[in-house]
Amino acid sequence: MWRKRVSVGLTAGVISAMSLLAVATPSDAHRGGQKIEMEDDCEPASFNAALSQADACIGDGETTFGDFFAELVATKQAKDWKFDPSMLTIRDGRPVILENEGGETHTFTLVDAFGGGFVAELNAISGNPTPVRECATTLPNGKLVPKPASAVNVFVAADKEASFRTAGLLSGTYKFECCIHPWMRVVLTVK
Repeated sequence: MWRKRVSVGLTAGVISAMSLLAVATPSDAHRGGQKIEMEDDCEPASFNAALSQADACIGDGETTFGDFFAELVATKQAKDWKFDPSMLTIRDGRPVILENEGGETHTFTLVDAFGGGFVAELNAISGNPTPVRECATTLPNGKLVPKPASAVNVFVAADKEASFRTAGLLSGTYKFECCIHPWMRVVLTVK
């Protein structure tokens, strides 16, 4: 099985480079927050069978695992697996609401540079062969181990919502990606 429901997080180097973001509550949307939707189109029967996991996909999508895989091979991404919007500007201290509209689990991880996640097979197929340090540690045997969760690395199960505040981030541009599906990316500008 190439996909596991696990939490991922930031390395100490990234955490020391900036303050941790304060965790916000979904009700913070009423306090000037902006939403990023996590989207996918997994078709449950084929994904759950291919991944040998009864809850790998709990949504009502129409893309079969075979079509997902074929699209990844052909284009290096699956167009229905995305963050929407992929670019967002928000004021310092305001919450970012993450809403998983899909059937799979996704992560929202602050990274220094875009790259691979913790699923080696998806990294290779999507053209991101090297995992970023914020997503995974590579063991001597080559196995990838996901990083633990942190306040700036959010793990959102299907049909769930989470959020964080941008307080602690200096004005500037930041990159976030899904450590499971590394082509899912957001550029967040804090003002």
